[in-house]
Amino acid sequence: MLYDAADANRRQTRRRLSGLSSVACLETMLRRRQLLAASATTLPLFAALSGCAGPDPLAGPPPLSADVRVLFAAVFAEENLVSLYKRTVAAYSPLAPSLTPLLAEHLAHLAQLRARIIEPPGKRVPHTVTSRPPVADTRTAAIAGLRAAEQAASTAALRRLAGATPSLAQLYASIAASEATHVTALDRNPA
Repeated sequence: MLYDAADANRRQTRRRLSGLSSVACLETMLRRRQLLAASATTLPLFAALSGCAGPDPLAGPPPLSADVRVLFAAVFAEENLVSLYKRTVAAYSPLAPSLTPLLAEHLAHLAQLRARIIEPPGKRVPHTVTSRPPVADTRTAAIAGLRAAEQAASTAALRRLAGATPSLAQLYASIAASEATHVTALDRNPA
């Protein structure tokens, strides 16, 4: 009782010295032990009421989110372009000096896209080529095929921008711009 009276007297003195007539909150301050005791007893109650259940180990992995599926589609599209360039260079070796720099850029795009994928331990994202159009019979037709593939890839990369996160949108836009310049470079290529 004496302690409470001394506390009240001390608070009254502080109010007078500070010029405040009353303190809006925390009039009766909790002591540290009271706060710790209250938190120790209410934490299990909160955990029980929240209904949180841990992950179900038998349910399997969660489904891929939409942005991850779009990222995988971008990876597979670059894999397809890399495959097409390699097969075209193999079929028409005189085109190698002009196509190799473009192939190198596609390999760089692929590396950037793959770097965004978080692979679980022990699992690897497969190097999957989902489309294998045949290489054309003539150099001119092969260049035209590459040009059409680049234009389609640029358009697809621009479509991916809609639901992408800012960093992925920046990457997709950069890849789309690069592929658009490839179309121009292929237009200038003497077949």
